[in-house]
Amino acid sequence: MRRVAVSIQGRTYDEIIEHTRQIIEKAEKMENKYFDSDVRVEIIEFRADYYENICIKTELLPLLQEIKKMIGTRKLLFTFRSEEEGGELRHDRAGFMLEDIYDWVIAGKLADMVDIELMSGNYRVARFASKCHDAGIEVVLSYHNFSETPRDDKLMEMLHNMEILGGDVLKIAVTPAKELDVRRLNELTDKIVTRGFREEKDNLNKPIVTISMGEKGHSSRLKVGDDGCYFTFAYVGELSAPGQIELEDIFAELNPEGASEE
Repeated sequence: MRRVAVSIQGRTYDEIIEHTRQIIEKAEKMENKYFDSDVRVEIIEFRADYYENICIKTELLPLLQEIKKMIGTRKLLFTFRSEEEGGELRHDRAGFMLEDIYDWVIAGKLADMVDIELMSGNYRVARFASKCHDAGIEVVLSYHNFSETPRDDKLMEMLHNMEILGGDVLKIAVTPAKELDVRRLNELTDKIVTRGFREEKDNLNKPIVTISMGEKGHSSRLKVGDDGCYFTFAYVGELSAPGQIELEDIFAELNPEGASEE
């Protein structure tokens, strides 16, 4: 299966519910149009950093419950993206309450997957990952760099650290300065997926998501499936990261033979 994730954005309850409705409507339309394709909107990401009432438990939990009902069998990924890694809103209070917010979500099993930023620190990451696993929730361990594409050895060091700390999906999103950076990341992805390293110790055992952000990185967002990343991102409405592809367009690009015939 070639999995696609789409992010929900909105400041208020009503905006978030409406955007969720739009995403599910578009996802169903595309999956019906390409009904014999293996491309599926498998993951719906709730970008909690957009939500103005993120710090109010009695507002957040009913919202997540409603989203889970609306998306059905699709997986809900809970993400609070920090300002340093591209978060939408600055939540000073949320920064102090982040552990409580994650605990609410995990204890209520209100997400199928939780995003944890690697740069949160090893202790916090390992603790959150352990709590998620105890609740049967998958961990997406992530790293975002809006300045550069680090050297391959640095990227591999981070990915190995993510695996050690309990990541179930290892995600890196970086910024290319030139086309060579995109090609380098794509080649590293191929090597990881095919376990093509010379030494067995260098291989990773967990699925990855690698993204080269911005317009230059378009090709990296199409490397998904058995010979690529565990999932890729698309958008409905507004982008949540530079260079994302609209959902209808990504279905078309991943199915170059065209739509299925009834």
